[in-house]
Amino acid sequence: MSKKKQKRKARKKEPSTFGTAIKLLVCFFLVLFLGWYMMVGHLDGETFQGVVELPLKESYANAVYGLALIHWVIGIPSVIVFLLLMVKGHIREFMISCFYSVPIILLSLGFTIQYMVLLIKVGAESLWWFYVLASVLGFLIANLLIYLKKSKLHTVFIGLGVLLIVLSWILLAVANSADGNFIITYKDKLRGSFSIKTMVGTFQTIGIMIFLLMYGFLLKLRFGGEE
Repeated sequence: MSKKKQKRKARKKEPSTFGTAIKLLVCFFLVLFLGWYMMVGHLDGETFQGVVELPLKESYANAVYGLALIHWVIGIPSVIVFLLLMVKGHIREFMISCFYSVPIILLSLGFTIQYMVLLIKVGAESLWWFYVLASVLGFLIANLLIYLKKSKLHTVFIGLGVLLIVLSWILLAVANSADGNFIITYKDKLRGSFSIKTMVGTFQTIGIMIFLLMYGFLLKLRFGGEE
């Protein structure tokens, strides 16, 4: 009787797991699409009510298109593998988390690419490079502090997040006007420079928070697993 009951329970769980997998598949593909759209949405030129947004410089545009391709090449297999592991069950949480975190991290990258495209289009290429260098250096130092156990994980990432968010807003403030360089419309009306910078800056802030929360979560699982 016990074996029969176990089989019945397994049959009941299968449809539920399959249904959840389908829902997650749709959600993750939407996340991937949003991240991709954020990357490529302003690469081409656009005209609205006589205002012309020039296309991104070819050298930068080619690099972003390459990243957009990598975005799908990495994102789709990660989602598929995650769903297969989830349906299979009895897999370490860290391993599953590594795969489902990929589309979420790629979304944060999409926000960052959009932010950088704005800086380039308003003629602030030097600020763009400065932000990249500051982000990479800050990330490396944060990881070094964590692995050397010089500071707690959440303290390091909160500090890094605050620094990157503040820096991103400062660079937006000192950059040239977005009017005529970056077109965003709402209800058939052209948004002004302040509105555009606020919107892109908000997305970038969200992207920074998403990335650090997801990466911090993975590190916490990793360290927990080792203990």
